Amino acid sequence: MKVHRHKALGAGLWAAPLVCGLLLLCPPARGGELFDPEDAGEGDELEDEFALLEEAAVVESAARHKQEIGMSPSAITVITREDIDTSGATTIPDLLRLVPGMDVIVTSALFAQVTSRLYWTNEGQHYLVLVDGREANIELLGFPLWASLPVFLEDIERIEVIRGPGSSLYGANALAGVISITTRGVPKEDSGWVRVSGGEMGAVSAGARATTRAGDWGFSLAGGVDYSGGFSDHRVTGRNSWMVRSVVEYRLSESKRLLLDGGLSYTEGPLTTSMGALDGHTSFRTLRLAYQSDELRGHLYWMQHPLEYETESALEYAGILLARPMTWPVDTHTVDGEVVWNLPRFWEPLLLIVGGGGRAAWLDSENSLDAETFTDMTSPRYHELGASHAEARASAFVHAELAPAGWVTVTGGARFDYNTVSDPFISPRLAAVFRPAPGQFIRLGVARSFRKPSYLETGAHMGVVFPEGSPIQGPAQDKFMEFMTRVLGNSGLDNEELLSFEAGYLGRFLDGRLVLGLDLFCNLHTNLIFLDSNIEVTEQGLPDLNTSSFMNENMPIYDMDIIGGELTVRYSPSRNVSLFAAWAHRQVFYRETGQFSDENPKNLITLGGRFRTEWGLLGSLYAFSRSEFWDRNVGNPAGLLEPLLYDHMDNVVLVLAKIGWTLAASGGFELEAGAKLFLPISPFSPPYFRYREKGGGVTAMGQDHGGDLFRRMITGYLQGTF
Repeated sequence: MKVHRHKALGAGLWAAPLVCGLLLLCPPARGGELFDPEDAGEGDELEDEFALLEEAAVVESAARHKQEIGMSPSAITVITREDIDTSGATTIPDLLRLVPGMDVIVTSALFAQVTSRLYWTNEGQHYLVLVDGREANIELLGFPLWASLPVFLEDIERIEVIRGPGSSLYGANALAGVISITTRGVPKEDSGWVRVSGGEMGAVSAGARATTRAGDWGFSLAGGVDYSGGFSDHRVTGRNSWMVRSVVEYRLSESKRLLLDGGLSYTEGPLTTSMGALDGHTSFRTLRLAYQSDELRGHLYWMQHPLEYETESALEYAGILLARPMTWPVDTHTVDGEVVWNLPRFWEPLLLIVGGGGRAAWLDSENSLDAETFTDMTSPRYHELGASHAEARASAFVHAELAPAGWVTVTGGARFDYNTVSDPFISPRLAAVFRPAPGQFIRLGVARSFRKPSYLETGAHMGVVFPEGSPIQGPAQDKFMEFMTRVLGNSGLDNEELLSFEAGYLGRFLDGRLVLGLDLFCNLHTNLIFLDSNIEVTEQGLPDLNTSSFMNENMPIYDMDIIGGELTVRYSPSRNVSLFAAWAHRQVFYRETGQFSDENPKNLITLGGRFRTEWGLLGSLYAFSRSEFWDRNVGNPAGLLEPLLYDHMDNVVLVLAKIGWTLAASGGFELEAGAKLFLPISPFSPPYFRYREKGGGVTAMGQDHGGDLFRRMITGYLQGTF
């Protein structure tokens, strides 16, 4: 939940240490469901030099069709299968640290989110996340729960990250970009993997997958369990989950196939939010039917997401306990469908793609409050607990590319989105890519995007119980419950909006072994949603229940302008080694006052690389540095209605590393063993090898609040593949 921010006080200074490393290259890729690297060198439109480039040179998500990465109308980063194999990441968010400018905020062993190019937040509502084209953002929350996705790192073929507005193709919630995860398809031969791992913090994990084919039919089944203690105290549960995923594929031809996949997951553990610490469990049940061909793609999926959480934070004011939130059980259903069609070319220089879809979601919560019926004396549900909510979306888009000459491509498009929660929105995009010389690309673009407010922001109101010593008694309890219908949710919210101007350069040198990239952006972010405290006090020193509120508002006074850039260098001196460096810088200032914000880290630096030798040794070493800033959104352990706290976040470095050895046996079986390292470093403030990515601390009573205090984690693993 976003919270009311203080105005910026000035710019922070930055200093960051670094570690370097060495490492890898990409062997030929394996085919995924939505991306087939075997096609990467095909097509008259691709020059001979392009056929020699590695798998990361072809992208699909930025324009809804395969194209050379330099011709992408958006800044885009590809995390390949080889990146995943050699990285020290154990979760998808940690893997996303490889994306230039991506700030990953882990608040607990269970909860992590990502942001970039906008203001700093740990709420994860800036990016739209897709898994094989299915939206993973939860309608209830507005962001994905990464730990609950029924997807294993071993089953991901590639991740494409659009760094910039994506609403022109993907609609709501693609505000700052799109994270498109493509899982591995069913290969032609029987295959599988099995993995066990364990390490510090009581971490234990196991998973397996098997695939087979019967003629044109393909089958895949994967499952696993994952347990870890908390960062602050490994003796308590930090993350406990299990998941199962199955895929059935039928190939109508080499280029046409039908897919039916289903997933089931269960996760329990604590979440750290601005509402305080939440503890409970959630599960996902998904079923997707998809059709894929070169010209036409479509899907229809259903998702059920039941959850039940309770908060340790009480409703206190001036040290007086007023009430405690009830346990919050919610059951959400979502049905979504989409069709995308590459129109036949009637003129060779022009490519047209059109698409559209619809989405419906509904939920029920027995301990929530319905703001309309609970306060309506004429309603049969007057002063009764329980809330139901339903919403729907519809959309249509057109995407056009015109290549009048071999050295320039102009991309234009727009999407119309309608929903029953906020105003309709049109998301246009215009971009031009120039190729002045082989392997050299210059990009200019402008785009508009939006984020639809989630149910948590528009309709969530928690029911409460009153302890025996509460001063709220008798008829005042109903008044307090009416006050709770003005806490959190606000049905009058509208979309957050972003207008972005971008310029980019991509250059390939030394036969593609050296890649340089520079992306500059100016983002105008308006109509932001923040939690606004408006607590009026009576003569007795208690909140005036008739006039007070503590709810989300669109607050134009906090409109922001963000300027910055990302510089990247990748050098592969051989087929087996790749070195990487990236520097991202951003400045955030409030438009009304012109003051720069000190609530955002201004610099993110990544150094490192990966390697794989011919005799089986593989690994990676990466250092991720984030500069200092102030986190002014730290939940107050004294209660939800108390003022938020703030915390100075110092310069920090996170080291992720992996070392492993692969042995090949007969029959195509491979056995790999090794270790992964997660090492937080706070070089300028104690404790020097522990820090928080989200502000927090310890109360005088020894109670942790805010983000968990990171600690070193070494994990050993053993994996077999065939």
